[in-house]
Amino acid sequence: MSASLERIEIFFLAYAFLISSTVIILSALIVTQIDVYLAAFAIEYFILILATSPHHPGETRRERIIGGLLLIVFTGIVIERVLLLLK
Repeated sequence: MSASLERIEIFFLAYAFLISSTVIILSALIVTQIDVYLAAFAIEYFILILATSPHHPGETRRERIIGGLLLIVFTGIVIERVLLLLK
């Protein structure tokens, strides 16, 4: 149980660091589109889940729900960008 707690702590610390870094970097680059931030956060989430997942049944269900929602948002952003390019 303590090993999974450590993985969860590592996940939250790493995700907080990545989100903070992303906000600082994108702000410095004067990026104002919220979809760029959301896409970056979604990609960071998926990478960290794969790297630190404790693989417990209850947490796997939560990961799937959150991952599915982020994937839908990310897909919507990509579709919107492709449609803008095609116009």
